[in-house]
Amino acid sequence: MSTLRLTRLGAIAPVSLVLALFPSLARAQAEGEATATAVGSEPAAPAPATAESPAALPTAALPATVSVPAALPATEDDAKADAAAEAEAAAATEAVSHASSEETDQVRLNLYGFTDFTFSTPVGNAELASGYSSFAVGKLNLYAAADLGDSWRSMAEIRFMYLPNGSTGSLNAYPPPPRTDTSTNDYTDVGRPVKWGGVIIERAWLEHSFLPALTVRVGAFLTPYGIWNVDHGSPVIIGVRKPYIIGEGLFPEHQTGVEIYGTWNVGPSQIGYHLTLSNGRGPIDTYQDLDGNKAIGGRLFVKHDDPSWGTLTVGASGYKGTYTDSHDVSSLTPAGGLHVTHQVTAQYKELGLAADVKWELGGLLVQSELVMNDTAYPDGLQPPVISITGGAPGFAPDHRRLGIYGLTGYRLPFLGIMPFFGGERYDAGPGSGTPASSAIWGGLNVRPTARVVLKAQYTHAWLNKWEGPSLGTYDGIDLQAAWSF
Repeated sequence: MSTLRLTRLGAIAPVSLVLALFPSLARAQAEGEATATAVGSEPAAPAPATAESPAALPTAALPATVSVPAALPATEDDAKADAAAEAEAAAATEAVSHASSEETDQVRLNLYGFTDFTFSTPVGNAELASGYSSFAVGKLNLYAAADLGDSWRSMAEIRFMYLPNGSTGSLNAYPPPPRTDTSTNDYTDVGRPVKWGGVIIERAWLEHSFLPALTVRVGAFLTPYGIWNVDHGSPVIIGVRKPYIIGEGLFPEHQTGVEIYGTWNVGPSQIGYHLTLSNGRGPIDTYQDLDGNKAIGGRLFVKHDDPSWGTLTVGASGYKGTYTDSHDVSSLTPAGGLHVTHQVTAQYKELGLAADVKWELGGLLVQSELVMNDTAYPDGLQPPVISITGGAPGFAPDHRRLGIYGLTGYRLPFLGIMPFFGGERYDAGPGSGTPASSAIWGGLNVRPTARVVLKAQYTHAWLNKWEGPSLGTYDGIDLQAAWSF
């Protein structure tokens, strides 16, 4: 009969989260390292892939250990080393307690996650703001990671949320649609109303490491581009919010398909790569491709460590795919058979390119990303566009979106305080109906304990080359507590 041993639940967040949470670690200054994909750092040798700590669901026939590491691995490499050490220790323990020669396999399930609580308020009478201050629980993400043995690993990440209750449809619709109401009768409370929320499956994958330079992953994964898309855990992000351009979808945030990655060590440098093949983007891309064109993508990076100059990481990423939406039209053939046609209702081809750089030296962090997306529509499938500048409605032309941001900060030894400052610019392209915009922001990131991060940020944003009615600027203050568990 299998036994279940529960170890003390420690706090963990995405792998790189460690960076943001453990000042005592050698790389605690590496703010942007991958959070447990939410761990995100560049994968290294074959061992538990990504710092998503190893773990596995106990099977009925095997002794199992369910645990949450008490300390986050600082990087994905550290996570793999920790996983290997844990596996050795577990094997030694089993060998001692089962001195009889009875052979048993140990399966370990690691549970960990992160969440955040934010207070946001606009400053002044900005037309671009809602005008009301609000409290909110933003992210509540849970990870379940497993080392399945023989270089097989799995990981799943689920985000819990209050949506869709209170949400609305398209912002371009007029009059605006009514809010979604998810109220229903709670059968456990004599039918009183209760509002249900939803979940997002951020990732769910299985992988096998053949060599340090060759790991194959299948399932749903975060697109491996740049810095912020994989470092999405709130405790790892320096500011309260990630740069606006990262959330604009110039690259897909997630993909479902196959990812191959690996690294080579060349002296003090590490060279790594990612290759992806997926359904691409679409209304149901998580489980079905609506065209015959698979999306391809990749990333190449070089990471160099120097005792005098710190750690410098430079990367380049690309993505090429086709978005398609369609519905089936059925008809009878002259012979009385059934004929089904896939009628395309929306489609565009896209190419995404990105470059990133990050430099860490002691408490200093400097990082930047440049992201571009080219979109081209087939004739007759250009979507309508309503210009917020007051122009006449029209159809979206082929266009290019371009964004860049820069961030710098310095982690002080006292309470892990980091003053930070950054700026960004985003151009949605001609014909988008939206003018270019810019923003600057700054504040403090404080780690009073290893697992808690407190943040304060002031943001000033404005529209560039605005020719329509004045919408003013946006000025706002965000205060946030983010923690891992």
